[in-house]
Amino acid sequence: MVAQQTLSDGGRLGQREHRPYRRRLPQTLPLTLDGMFSSIARRFPMARAVQEGQHHLSYGEAEARAGQLASELVRGGVQLGDPVVVHCDDHRQAVVGQLAVLKAGGVCVPVPAASRGARLDRITAVSGARAVLCSTSTRPVWSYRCMSWVLDDPATWTKIAAQPPDPALPRSGHTEAAYLLVSDRDCQGVGGYLTDHRAWQLALSARIRRAGSAHDGVIVHHPPVRPTTLPAMWWAFACGGTLHAPARFGGFTCSPAPRRRAAAVFGPEEYARLLQPLSLASHPVSPRLTVLIGGACPRTVIDRHFEVLPRAPLWVEFAAADGTLPWTVREFSPDNPWPEHPGASRPVPGVHVQVVDPGGSPVPNGQTGEVHATGPALPYGSIRSSDGACLAEDTAPVLASGRLGRWRRDGTLEFRGPASVPPPAAPPRNP
Repeated sequence: MVAQQTLSDGGRLGQREHRPYRRRLPQTLPLTLDGMFSSIARRFPMARAVQEGQHHLSYGEAEARAGQLASELVRGGVQLGDPVVVHCDDHRQAVVGQLAVLKAGGVCVPVPAASRGARLDRITAVSGARAVLCSTSTRPVWSYRCMSWVLDDPATWTKIAAQPPDPALPRSGHTEAAYLLVSDRDCQGVGGYLTDHRAWQLALSARIRRAGSAHDGVIVHHPPVRPTTLPAMWWAFACGGTLHAPARFGGFTCSPAPRRRAAAVFGPEEYARLLQPLSLASHPVSPRLTVLIGGACPRTVIDRHFEVLPRAPLWVEFAAADGTLPWTVREFSPDNPWPEHPGASRPVPGVHVQVVDPGGSPVPNGQTGEVHATGPALPYGSIRSSDGACLAEDTAPVLASGRLGRWRRDGTLEFRGPASVPPPAAPPRNP
């Protein structure tokens, strides 16, 4: 049992037997996620990074607070490659917490605010985290698990501000791990996936090229650090835009309303629920475009989108494994909302997709198999659920999607259902 530690204790987290989250690769690219945010903050310190209901957080304020908190994390014993849990009920707190962990050279372990009990035990066991950045509402569940910093407690910032900033910050590297996302269920003994700064940058660059800039902001409906929140947040920050979130999660829009040219990011199931109340509005406000990221998107959701918002483009990004970095993408435009094969999509840059048989060998085009993927724009390593050891450090693992698919003649990938369901039998040939 790890006793909770106050900010003024300055205690060390202790040396770990192994550091599976640290990658020993040359840093060939300049930008990390926190470095990208810092460059925007220096140019536009008063621009709004987060608009949450009536409250907002500027780039300059987020950068200053994250630097102070990162210094305190280092003084508290967070070392390069150490996992740090971010468990906040507020988007502004969660943004500052993630930036601080990255600046300190740590690895963010995001935990949705509603997580409790066995879910937290699993995250602690898989990640090996011994420090958590939390809110007053989420602090009690960590009192016997980890050392905690409470980000909405004024006393926390009073203690932090009294100390000088660490001159060694920032300490993160482009090929170092940025996030560890712990999966809900074991898959072949894998408890979670590691993504580095480079994978995030590749995914962001590809999304900006195909879907455009998010300088007018990105709308989210979901709470902080969810798998769909993270790509929306970094898309907005990469363009100097604002992450728009409602004060209470349950509506499509935010208050005050974001610019009309803002984009929106949702999960397919979540978006299906949001379309119902939106369809009752006499004049529904449409975002510039809507991006659905996560599992396979049912055709019913696509059809409903164009019934409610007939002029709004829709991008569907399939993301398996950790659910944050897309594997394939498909655009549905108002001019062609109902293509012949709505489940077909193309791999995104930096992702190599294969359709394989049960033995792992690629199958010919047109034949059905399980969809696997690897590449620099995907997680570079996985963590065993039993002992927290890293399964792959310097080589990207081959990720299984759990979905059946086949390659079409036009080079698109058609998803055909869960991998647990056997593929449909081929019709008998005429004698």
